[in-house]
Amino acid sequence: MAPSSAFPPASSPFHAFVARRTGMALSELQCRRLDEKLTARPGGLTPQYLLHLQTPAGAADLAELIDAISVQKTELFRDESQLAALRAHVLEPMVARMRRPLRVWSAGCATGEEVATLLVLLAEVGADPDSTVLGTDISESAITRARELCFSSEQLQRVPSGMRERWFLPAPGGRFTLVGHLKERASFECHNLMDLPYPVAAEGQGFDIIVCRNVLIYFAPDSFERVVASLAGRLAPEGMLVLSAAEPLLRAPPSLRTVRFEQAFFYARAQEAMGFTDATPPGAPRTPSSSGLPAVGTRQPLPRTAMSGRFPAIPAPPPPPEAPAEVRPGDAGAHTEADALFAKVLEWASSGGEASPQTAEALRRCLALDPDLAAARYLLGMLLEQRGVPAEAAVEYRRALRSLEEGRARNTPFFLNNARLQVACARAIERVERGAGPPPAR
Repeated sequence: MAPSSAFPPASSPFHAFVARRTGMALSELQCRRLDEKLTARPGGLTPQYLLHLQTPAGAADLAELIDAISVQKTELFRDESQLAALRAHVLEPMVARMRRPLRVWSAGCATGEEVATLLVLLAEVGADPDSTVLGTDISESAITRARELCFSSEQLQRVPSGMRERWFLPAPGGRFTLVGHLKERASFECHNLMDLPYPVAAEGQGFDIIVCRNVLIYFAPDSFERVVASLAGRLAPEGMLVLSAAEPLLRAPPSLRTVRFEQAFFYARAQEAMGFTDATPPGAPRTPSSSGLPAVGTRQPLPRTAMSGRFPAIPAPPPPPEAPAEVRPGDAGAHTEADALFAKVLEWASSGGEASPQTAEALRRCLALDPDLAAARYLLGMLLEQRGVPAEAAVEYRRALRSLEEGRARNTPFFLNNARLQVACARAIERVERGAGPPPAR
């Protein structure tokens, strides 16, 4: 029998409260799990219990509810291409230049796979032995498991064989544990990305690298922007923020600048002298960077762009050229042209600029050449969502998802892992159909 004074599920303030506390745009499955937990507790769906959850006395109960809906799926060495770019273009230059221990934070580390991956990469590039990795997660149960840094043989499948032999030891139950001297460099704590203050590195310093991959795709857009700004505030000078390929900052906030490589985008902390400006405008002179990272242009202030409060504005590329008559959609030549045009969109996206209908036109031209270019279709959905037409956005997200599910979508230089992009499309569909949770803060 249902408890008295229960809220109708469709308008449950419990869903809204947990969404605010976690920053997530709750999926249907997460809402069902939450309702199941609440229904199993005496008075769990009453206004009194909601008030209880908001008090110190209800902290343990709230933690259990959050554990029930937290996404704890992760992998060792997930998205190998992005990790290769991180190693070659970020870690190795930092080690060569800084000659001191590096401070790394894995935000949303789940059960510790990302922490172990980062510790192995630091060891592989010869980082100072005192380099450290902090792992945090909203789930207390996940952090408890993460502290063990012990994994099954299946979890080690993506780890290159040489690294697996060097850095992992057999453990009871057919499992493998990270070697002791790497384990000693790890620390863990429970932290909610919606709560301030954020962790700080040793001696109150900023982090050289913050990795927050495949976390923010579950967040509502306003929470996404708030967390990115807070993470940027915890970076050391010229520190680097690493998001997954499915979490693009198509227009970096003033505190970050986009650093693009052939295989990945990263986001570096903007130098204080640059002030509150946008990304490097096309054609600006480029100057060497003392960090060993690619040079960046002298940044100039750009006019404020009207923002929807949902996503950073997507800037406009030049008008797309007409396709040669002999190029037919779907053939090899069309794919080559679609990839080149998509790369141009991404180039402009990393350079800042004004949102324009030309951006959508360029993306649609890509899709006319290759209807299964799922990354372009996903970005078009983001643009439509940003412009306040969620129904049209949902259509594009669904088309992208169908291409990915049916195996027709090709990998592209930006969205390196189609499995991750598939998750992002599914989450986007849920978001637009459910209204993306609470409205942005004013």
